[in-house]
Amino acid sequence: MKRKKILFVCVGNAYRSIIAEAYGRKFLDAEVESAGVRPFGYIPSEVIEILKEDGVEVDGLFSKPIDILKLKDYDIIVILSRMIFFAPEGKKVMFFDIEDPASSDIEFLRKIRDQIKNLVLSLKGELET
Repeated sequence: MKRKKILFVCVGNAYRSIIAEAYGRKFLDAEVESAGVRPFGYIPSEVIEILKEDGVEVDGLFSKPIDILKLKDYDIIVILSRMIFFAPEGKKVMFFDIEDPASSDIEFLRKIRDQIKNLVLSLKGELET
């Protein structure tokens, strides 16, 4: 059976969607990527730190823009910000309003990390449908 493809999206692709991609790679039997509407172009060091402290691999993660030509290739698009998002017709799009942790302290970032980890784990059932 072909593995499903999941795209995690947020605004900057430096915090929320990067964290989701990292956990998706660890826990989901799927091809997982992330992208941003206005990507930062880098991942803040504190994001790398909080992922590593939870034993999550960070190699290969980088901040990048949405490739609109590739949207049709994804089975599930997961939006992690409060935003309007237009996906190709027939695509499954899931919206989660995760608070933006940019410019927050490390404890708040850990809270968001754990919230996203739980969200990613909850997606296991979506891959079976």
